[in-house]
Amino acid sequence: MRKWKVLIVDDEFRIGMLIKKMIHWEEFQLECLDVVDNGERAFDVIQSDQCPDIVITDIRMPKVSGLELIEMTRAKNKKIKFVVVSGYKEFEYAHQALQYGVEDYLLKPISEVELNRVMKKIATELGAYWRGVIETEKMQRTVSESRHIIKRDFLKNIIETQDEMNEEDSSIVLEGEIYRGIDIKLDYVDYNKRDKKQDRLTISRIEEIVEGILKADAKEVLTCEKENLHLYCLFNYDYSKSKQIRNSINDILSEIKGYLLGFEQYEVTIGVGKERTEFGEIRFSIKEAHRAVGNRIKNGVGRLIYAEGIPYDARAKEGFLEEAWKEQLKSAVESYSPDRIEQLINQSYGTYMTSDEGDFSGCYDLAEELVNCFFEFVELHQEETERERKQILSNCQHCYTIRDLKQFLKNSLGGFVRESKEAAEAESVKPIRQAQKYVEEHYGEKIVLEDLAEIVGLNPVYFSVLFKKETGINFSMYLVNVRMEKAKELLCNTNETVAAIGDKVGYKDSRYFSQIFTKQVGIKPVLYRKLHS
Repeated sequence: MRKWKVLIVDDEFRIGMLIKKMIHWEEFQLECLDVVDNGERAFDVIQSDQCPDIVITDIRMPKVSGLELIEMTRAKNKKIKFVVVSGYKEFEYAHQALQYGVEDYLLKPISEVELNRVMKKIATELGAYWRGVIETEKMQRTVSESRHIIKRDFLKNIIETQDEMNEEDSSIVLEGEIYRGIDIKLDYVDYNKRDKKQDRLTISRIEEIVEGILKADAKEVLTCEKENLHLYCLFNYDYSKSKQIRNSINDILSEIKGYLLGFEQYEVTIGVGKERTEFGEIRFSIKEAHRAVGNRIKNGVGRLIYAEGIPYDARAKEGFLEEAWKEQLKSAVESYSPDRIEQLINQSYGTYMTSDEGDFSGCYDLAEELVNCFFEFVELHQEETERERKQILSNCQHCYTIRDLKQFLKNSLGGFVRESKEAAEAESVKPIRQAQKYVEEHYGEKIVLEDLAEIVGLNPVYFSVLFKKETGINFSMYLVNVRMEKAKELLCNTNETVAAIGDKVGYKDSRYFSQIFTKQVGIKPVLYRKLHS
């Protein structure tokens, strides 16, 4: 809770200190700023940063009297509460003091009760006033924030809906004769170094720059942030201000670029829509601004791009990718071919790479269509692919050269295909690893392919084909190899009979075990033991 600062002024310093001692400081939320013994010093304190809220002053003082101090303070428009103290009962002093608007007039010797009565009254009045100021400021902030939300939502509605605009139904009154939209686009220099907190602060500062520059000439300024660091602005002005507004847009770009120099993590471009005179055409100026800023991919960043100089491209409405191209993409995805995907990306951007004229904002529309089409053919968990798709689309919006956009698509989609292939291969190897582990643990038991296929959840025929593909040998030979290796270990490291060892590795018939061992190893079990023991 705020404390009120009190300055005590009396040419008899001991009286000033006595007054200080008499005041109930904590009870009334007061604090003593200083005790001074002349009006000149008091006036210096009043003019300083430590200006008091209350001044208790003697009337009769040399050089600058208490009444002169009040007069000088009032001339400076300082809102300070004065309490006058005097040993003189002359009415003219009291009358003159009251004319200056003092809070009270105390006579010496001062009564502690009377002094604190006055201080309590003043502290109560100051508290009530301060609460009123806080409430007023809070209400003004609420109104301002509500209006900002209404304006933001109005512009958002213009951008997102296709309904016909009607001025009579609008929650915002736009009084100017001309409507114009701009799209301020920030691109990450490195989209792998995103900083959401810094993004938020930067967008807020840009909003302040826009509103600060346009407020002189525009009737109304509306701003709305959209994903991928687009800040849309709509402003309304009179014909007479067209030239000033154009200059203001230049100033906005210059000031934003100056501000961004301290970060080195953003590039800024502004797309400028055409001037519109009909309320129902507002959205067209906004869309033109968005299309204009998309042409930074050809024209370069750090500049203004006006919609007037950009031809209309009907392909964005019709779609860029032909069915035959989509079928080739599907085949490339299903065959896990990143090279083929790269070829298709090069093919789709061929016209943009060789042309110097046209609407190059289509590069981003093409990327969106290409990415969405790609993920239609990917068979993975839906949540996982949706997250990946959105991230790729977002990063596409921060590529500001055609070459960079192409390379990003190749790296992202080609990389995704490689990872998918590795995942698919790992998934196919998984049951084989499981089967091998089972054999390692149960080689002494009866194991047949059909039973093992059932254990790993595969069709026996498919399991047999997959096992040979992954290991290079069929299952029966693999089982024999495992058993023979175990038999070798037992022959070398134990004194058990050949028959007992054969039984341990899965052969109940010792003669058959010897035959298999001799065939696989090249010598009989007994001789192998003699040679290696």
